[in-house]
Amino acid sequence: MGGGGTRLNSFPENDWPQNIELLYYSYHIMVGLGTIFIVVMVVAALLLWRGKLFSARWMLWVLLLSLPFPYIANTAGWMTAELGRQPWLVYALMRTADGYSKTVSAGNGMFTLLGFLGMYTVLGILFLFLVRREIEQGPLVEGRQAH
Repeated sequence: MGGGGTRLNSFPENDWPQNIELLYYSYHIMVGLGTIFIVVMVVAALLLWRGKLFSARWMLWVLLLSLPFPYIANTAGWMTAELGRQPWLVYALMRTADGYSKTVSAGNGMFTLLGFLGMYTVLGILFLFLVRREIEQGPLVEGRQAH
């Protein structure tokens, strides 16, 4: 293993994250996508500065196909944070097994989960509806909408 920092072997094995492979790959996906974002945005900014962004179809395709990457990077970052902290909620103070609430029932947890699931489903459908409407309206041409 290259690089600096604290090695996993310097901790007792019972303090290691449970899924090291998933932690490794989620971290690298997050960092890799972050690097891709930087490159894509630098190229797009350069093309915009030169006034050629909207005529560079290849770059417009790159920007369009990059749409899901922030969501993937966000999820990979969340996984990195949560997997990397295991088995601790608060390092050397509280283990995950001791961190659950004994007063919240499984039904309350399920109700909250379903509520968030419903809310994000509605928001996702609204997002797709609004994007489709914008695409159907098309771009503005000389102050008028093109159809």
